[in-house]
Amino acid sequence: MSLNRTEYKYLISLDEMEQIQKDLDDRLVVDSLASEDGCYPIVTAYFETPDRECFWEKERSLASRRKIRVRIYGCEGGKIPPTGFIEIKHKHFGFGAKRRLFLPVEEAVEFANGNYEILKTVKRDWSRAQRMIIKELLDLIERRKFGPAIQLRYDRKALMTPDGQLRITFDTRLMCRSELLSLEADDQRFEHYIIPPDKSIFEVKSIGPVPFWFREYCGEKGLMRRSFSKFCAAMKVIDPVLRTQMGLSEDPAA
Repeated sequence: MSLNRTEYKYLISLDEMEQIQKDLDDRLVVDSLASEDGCYPIVTAYFETPDRECFWEKERSLASRRKIRVRIYGCEGGKIPPTGFIEIKHKHFGFGAKRRLFLPVEEAVEFANGNYEILKTVKRDWSRAQRMIIKELLDLIERRKFGPAIQLRYDRKALMTPDGQLRITFDTRLMCRSELLSLEADDQRFEHYIIPPDKSIFEVKSIGPVPFWFREYCGEKGLMRRSFSKFCAAMKVIDPVLRTQMGLSEDPAA
């Protein structure tokens, strides 16, 4: 885990996404953890507190904040087989870190469904770092009452510089749904777009400073950084508790 991780985000059109990939083709390779073309689906369950503290901490730019999410990467028959993770995403004074546990998909889904004891009952040789993550997860669930709140899916293309310093992703078809269902790899049961279907979230993740050549490229193309949280955007669209707090209709279709 590193806290020296910076993230830049841009909201771009699909045409801009295609052009950026062409422009940076000679500087980037397919992410080493992705399939041959760098593309794979992601299905995510985010946890929240009863008072929606994670959302408001983000909105108020709290210096140190944490979120729990369960992610299923890949799809059956795809070049990335379905893979499960439980993650704590930690923002700390401008830097980001992810602490994650790899689990078989079935166990990750059990956890997302509220069976937190799965981390205690499944016996395996956890490392000290993994045991610390489990302790942190269970503490957040017990002390702050974290629980499943919303579910998202999107398609991702992941690229990186050969040295691994810079990783860029293009996320499209960002969607959420009204009902909490049991997660599935490449789940298609989503009905609400978080951003328009002709847009993409272009995200840049860097270990240490972002390379000068990339900053120069963004300046030439007029790309403007913006703050964007898939979690917060989806909560505004779909979560009845938050919508009531914000004085909106509980029904996103109303």
